[in-house]
This record gives sequence, structure tokens and C-alpha cells, in this order.
Amino acid sequence: MTIRAGDEIPRPGLDDHERELAPAVVTAWRLSAAIGWILPAVVALVLGFVLGGGWGWLVLVVLAALVVFSIVFYPPMRYRRWRWQLTELAIELRYGVLVRTQETVPYFRIQQIDIAAGPVDRLLELASLQVTSASASGSATLPGIAAEDAPRVRAELLARAAAAVAEHPGDLRDAV
Repeated sequence: MTIRAGDEIPRPGLDDHERELAPAVVTAWRLSAAIGWILPAVVALVLGFVLGGGWGWLVLVVLAALVVFSIVFYPPMRYRRWRWQLTELAIELRYGVLVRTQETVPYFRIQQIDIAAGPVDRLLELASLQVTSASASGSATLPGIAAEDAPRVRAELLARAAAAVAEHPGDLRDAV
């Protein structure tokens, strides 16, 4: 498809309202956290038995509290703080529990959009969109998209990027 200045770009039909991630991402984050805790837990158990006494048990109790918090409580908190939106000029990502982050990637800066899905994501029918841009920040990741919706969101972003580039003169035409 050749896009020229002034051409109307067909849009797949995503409106510009604020969106949440797919709820299954909470399970994905819980599984990832559990897998990530396996090696530290084994090391802490070994240290707990080697150190023995009060310090060994204190290490195990603190570790258990951290594991429970990071697997049970943190993923839902993280999910409630994640929002994304396709605005008129950019994709906006807002997330973070302790440190709130807002990323804005202007459509005319988007260079590439990849769909990625690891084993846990595929199991839960999720995908992530990796948006690479021509900016200092480099890229932004939109996790927890339903796998069936990811191609549609990607197509919408590419269409908006192409339209934004078509509206700008000169060098920007190479951005998409």
C-alpha cells in the first residue's frame, strides 16, 4: 500500500478512550514473579539452614513475606495502575505503583511495532507490543494485550503512524 500526502488512511476502528490491560496479565505477572523467586528462595533456604539460630529464621520470614507480597498483592496493584490510550497525536502509557510513569510516543516517531509473546503469555493468550521510536527513550512496551487483539492494535498504530508521517514534510517519511 502506497501512502501519499493527503490520502485517507483506513483505520481498523479503535477509538481514543483510555484502556486497561487484559485481566489475564495479573496471572502472567504472578507466574513470572513465582518463577523469578525460585533461585533466591533456594539460596535463602540454604543460608537459613547454614546460619541457623535467630538470624536464619529471620531471613526466611522476611523472604517469605517478600515472596507473598510480590506474587499475591503486587500484580493486582500493578494492573490497577496500568492504562494506555491512543490519542490524536500519540500513544500514551501510564503505569507504576510506587513510581508513576507516563510515556508518550508520538505517531510520527514510531519506526517499528513488534508483537511478542513468551511461553507464559502464549499460555494465557496474551501478547506485548514493542513500539520502537526515533526518540531518545528508544521504545515503549505495551504488555498484557489479548493475543487476538494485538494485530488489530498494531495495525491501528501503524495506520496512525503512516498518517502522521504523511502529514509531515521531508525526512519523516522514513520513520514508518
